[in-house]
Amino acid sequence: MTSITHSMAQFATQSHIFPSLAKTRARDAVIDCLGCALAGSDEEVARVLLKTISYSKQLSQHLTALMLGTDFYASPTDAALFNGTIAHALDYDDTNHPAYAHPSAVIVPALLSLVPICKPSGESFLSAYIIGFETFGKLGRALNTQHYKRGWHATGTLGAIASTMAAGHLLNLNSDQMVMALGIAASSASGLRVNFGSMVKPLHAGMAARSGVQAALWAQAGMLASTVAMDHDFGYLHVFNANIGFDLQPLTQMGHDLEILTAHGLALKPYPSCGATHPGIEAAISLHEQIKNETITSVHAGVCEMAFSPLIHVMPNSPLEGKFSLHFCLAAALLEGRVDLATFTPTTINNPAIRQLIPKIEMKLDEALKLDSEFPTRIQVKTQSGQFFEAFVPLAKGKPERWFDQKTIHRKFFDCAESTLGKIQCDCVLQAFEKLDTAPSVDQLLDLIRPSISRRLM
Repeated sequence: MTSITHSMAQFATQSHIFPSLAKTRARDAVIDCLGCALAGSDEEVARVLLKTISYSKQLSQHLTALMLGTDFYASPTDAALFNGTIAHALDYDDTNHPAYAHPSAVIVPALLSLVPICKPSGESFLSAYIIGFETFGKLGRALNTQHYKRGWHATGTLGAIASTMAAGHLLNLNSDQMVMALGIAASSASGLRVNFGSMVKPLHAGMAARSGVQAALWAQAGMLASTVAMDHDFGYLHVFNANIGFDLQPLTQMGHDLEILTAHGLALKPYPSCGATHPGIEAAISLHEQIKNETITSVHAGVCEMAFSPLIHVMPNSPLEGKFSLHFCLAAALLEGRVDLATFTPTTINNPAIRQLIPKIEMKLDEALKLDSEFPTRIQVKTQSGQFFEAFVPLAKGKPERWFDQKTIHRKFFDCAESTLGKIQCDCVLQAFEKLDTAPSVDQLLDLIRPSISRRLM
């Protein structure tokens, strides 16, 4: 019987003809990720990484990969680390269920770092992306939700394998090399949810992107590893889900029922916060106009069981913690009628009105929603005048059922990228990447993302 490690390697190294909708979704995800990374390049975590990464304004034999949001070049592995981290720095990047992870912030940076080496066509780039995304989803089906509930951050743990599959495909590894790459990556996969609300959470995405690139390059160079790293008793699957089990079946079905086309597979984010807050935010925003002249006395938020895992903060002490506080997100949405990039700044985090409302908000399990893994949220608001307001959102915007139209995708990209690239350059990037599937060379598109004006991030 073929091992799971070998069957995964075979899937990653084969040629595939993917449906046009899969490629369209992948293209939208790439554009969305680029915008998130460009916005994330202004975050403090970017400056921290720049203190430890070797880079130059000049291309060289070893410094070949663009660091997004800058005019610097780094090694492929360092660029993958930097770009993956900033892509997830704002928690504005896309998600996947059942992986409960952020696929594009891992896959796109890994692939971009290899573009100068591989010089792929747009179609090859998107195929590699879909393979990486498929890996995220199938691993999620194999391991979750117990893997996530145990405290693993799946963006890091699943991402190291997913980025390896994507990178190996782009590098045109053969099946034997891909087996070695998976063996290498299996030993580098990590990420703990205890770090949610800190700089280390986005670092998980960067480390996973770097792990995939490094594993693929090392395997290409001849490094040897276990040939059964995924399925051995001391391998990836058994060790991560020790004593609770996993389901091998999804990993035998890679390429069937593509994850990127499933009902909840790929979700773009309308708000720069944890995805578990999104239905609640939308519900609260819908009530803003009705209650803005009222004094709120209590807010009840009914949520599913899964919501308590990522939403670990109540009264945030920093913008990063605010992204994982349903209480803060609801208070901001109810009082200001919006949640956007400006919400997660020290000014808004310390807004006295918002901080006074937070203790009046109660987050409780709603038995009717208990087992729904899409984070449905029911908001009930009582005011001093005795009025009662209620709103319920069962599914967040940006899910396949509520996919962003092109206008929304473009508006989000501009919101994220215009301060870095300027309006004209943003237009050029969007026009070029809208045609990514037919681009003869992705390498030629990278110059469009490089800021025309040097930015000082240190």
